[in-house]
Amino acid sequence: MNNYDLIILGGGPGGYNAAFRAAELGKKVAIVDDNNLGGVCLNWGCIPTKSLLKNAEAMDLINASESYGISVKDITVDFEFIINKSVQARQRLSRGLHHQVKKHNIDFHAGFGAFTDKNTIIVNDNAITAEAFIIATGSKPKTLPNLDADHNKIVYAKDIFQMTSIPKSMTIIGAGAIGVEFAYFFNSFGTNVTLIEAENTILPHEDKEVSQWVEKVFKKKNITVLTSTLADKIDDEKILISVGVEGNSNGMGLKGLGIEFSASNHIVVDENGKTNIDNIYAVGDVIGAPWLAHVSAAEGLYVAEHLCGLDPETIDYNSIPACTYSKPEVASIGSTEQQLVDNAIEFKVAKSFFIANGKAVAVGATDGFIKILVGGKGHILGAHIVGSNATEMISELSVIKSNNLTINSILNSVHPHPTFSEAIFETLLQLK
Repeated sequence: MNNYDLIILGGGPGGYNAAFRAAELGKKVAIVDDNNLGGVCLNWGCIPTKSLLKNAEAMDLINASESYGISVKDITVDFEFIINKSVQARQRLSRGLHHQVKKHNIDFHAGFGAFTDKNTIIVNDNAITAEAFIIATGSKPKTLPNLDADHNKIVYAKDIFQMTSIPKSMTIIGAGAIGVEFAYFFNSFGTNVTLIEAENTILPHEDKEVSQWVEKVFKKKNITVLTSTLADKIDDEKILISVGVEGNSNGMGLKGLGIEFSASNHIVVDENGKTNIDNIYAVGDVIGAPWLAHVSAAEGLYVAEHLCGLDPETIDYNSIPACTYSKPEVASIGSTEQQLVDNAIEFKVAKSFFIANGKAVAVGATDGFIKILVGGKGHILGAHIVGSNATEMISELSVIKSNNLTINSILNSVHPHPTFSEAIFETLLQLK
């Protein structure tokens, strides 16, 4: 029987980051996963979808080539090549992860792990034990009661990577980040896209002005956007269901062990990621929102250090960026304007449009704006960016907010010119 200091169930960002850190701190560690290392993010989500979206950007540039004085004719699209290219990116990073596992002397058990008691799990009919466990098994797509996915006509995001051709028409149910990204992708390649959202706006968790801006752009792209709408009869060639995720915890023996679950069926943990069982922790999607890979990674590192006797700094969830990699890109931290109003919090709004930014004008990327919500003492309460490079620029604001610095930290710094990032400086200059 193999015995470890720490066994991690799940090899996604939360799991492998926890494993690497614990191993660096001297623990004997094992990872158990019945899929490839990297989780949904690496294998079906963040990484391969960004590869797909890069191809959509290339198509956008080709379609706009005449605005750059370049004429492009006789365009052909090899969709299988596009898909295979994204798979290759995934495979390359997966090989890198396996190398890191070996480098850290971590044992990898390929299989499904289920608890028999709080110190023992069964994997492939073999019992392995540990002093502590971290559950990092991620999430799976939510289903719709009236639409059963057949993985051919009715699909989840994962099924996109099995497609061999561009569909003529597609309905996407759910206009969160995943739905919006795929709406942009398929529209760029000529698919007639309908985007359906039950809430009264797409990207419903973003600031309302941002959501409205994206919706306006999408309609200009001839994407049909239906909000406050429930899916009924759909005749399109493909139907993509992207209505959210739920924790992946079935079959692991957790309820028999007495692990506490929330009303939404997520594992309940305390401020240190510990469940109600003293040696069992949980991180990532399996404990609930926010369902973001970088959140899982941060939680994995935190719990690993806590288990190793360190005193890691508490994660500031209100300063974690949320990103949507469509065109235009969307990125945000902290509160929306409506949330501040609802909570009677005093704030000032600083807003500027990219059409006034030198770099944006020079490269023809003037679509979008920056909106920063600032409290009375100069602290950032929320920040929202829609437009080119939004997902890169948000990090500067996240660092300022998470370290409880004021906007003077930005105003007293010099941003390079011409860049998109200097638009942040220009926005806040209104409040000086």
